[in-house]
Amino acid sequence: MDEPWWEGRVASDVHCTLREKELKLPTFRAHSPLLKSRRFFVDILTLLSSHCQLCPAARHLAIYLLDHFTDRYNITTSKQLYTVAISCLLLASKFEDREDHVPKLEQINSTRILSSQNFSLTKKELLSTELLLLEAFSWNLCLPTPAHFLDYYLLASVSQKDHHCHTWPTTCPRKTKECLKEYAHYFLEVTLQDHIFYKFQPSVVAAACVGASRICLQLSPYWTRDLQRISNYSLEHLSTCIEILLVAYDNVLKDAVTVKSQALAMVPGTPPAPTQVLFQPPAYPALSQATTTLAQLQAPVQDLCLAYRDSLQAHRSGSLLPGGTGSSLHTPYPTLQPLDMCPMPVPASLSMQMTIAAEPRHCLATTYGSSYFSGSHLFPAGCFDR
Repeated sequence: MDEPWWEGRVASDVHCTLREKELKLPTFRAHSPLLKSRRFFVDILTLLSSHCQLCPAARHLAIYLLDHFTDRYNITTSKQLYTVAISCLLLASKFEDREDHVPKLEQINSTRILSSQNFSLTKKELLSTELLLLEAFSWNLCLPTPAHFLDYYLLASVSQKDHHCHTWPTTCPRKTKECLKEYAHYFLEVTLQDHIFYKFQPSVVAAACVGASRICLQLSPYWTRDLQRISNYSLEHLSTCIEILLVAYDNVLKDAVTVKSQALAMVPGTPPAPTQVLFQPPAYPALSQATTTLAQLQAPVQDLCLAYRDSLQAHRSGSLLPGGTGSSLHTPYPTLQPLDMCPMPVPASLSMQMTIAAEPRHCLATTYGSSYFSGSHLFPAGCFDR
């Protein structure tokens, strides 16, 4: 195809097919004992995918594969967990991206995150793990994620009829759309950071990213008829997911302001920076009113994205890319067992590493509870009895 599918003549048909496929996705149960280390490996895959310039769809599919595999099957060693995570990224990049963007074995082993664990991965280990993953997912990697829907919804994200703060029309829809696209992709990355977003269908999450972006930019109405037509969702369908995104947005901004205030406090003679709280959870129960003015959002959205990325990378400070290569280990893996049959805690070495590397974060899943997740997977268990 010479053009992205969402800009082609078959865009509507592709969207309908993706919506049908998302209805068949397995339920995420959040039963894995490895959930405490999930955020760490999401950051690893995010940084590695950015280093290899993978598309968002590949990154989101990789994390989807990792989450649903660990949700069903127990992983007994830290090296297994690293191998499964990297294999998920390899499979996703092969399925969603260009061949020259697929991470090479040398790139993977040159990362300091592996050498710090005193091991490197071999081609045989990665290939065997890829086969296990393919069998677990019945060789079906056509699994829609929010990244597959976002660009299609962005086509109708801004129109000539939009107004700022219910008063004046947008003076330059093109620039407004560019800024909204930055916000939407920022929110798309936010959805990777907490497994609570598996409560919603991927198309709902993607549409909510657009809706939250319009609220942040004070565009009126918050959800247009064009967006409702292209997505088949009303604002009522999206309100819960949008509110969770705005809570995360508010938390990141408060963290960024705190870091900036601490930095300024170290400079003699600098007055403390005022703290701006843009959103509070009780302030938008029905998304009927916004709590900010346009003047509060004049800073470029790139600064917000950079602050967010810095907060993700603060505890590593470039420790992932690039670095030396650890010694190669060829010890065969123990047999993987279904999680329900053989529950195991996180290995002590990995738990210690997570304790040292972790940074304070706002846990949305704790706020909103874990009652969303129920049901079971349809993954076969026999393919792991080796």
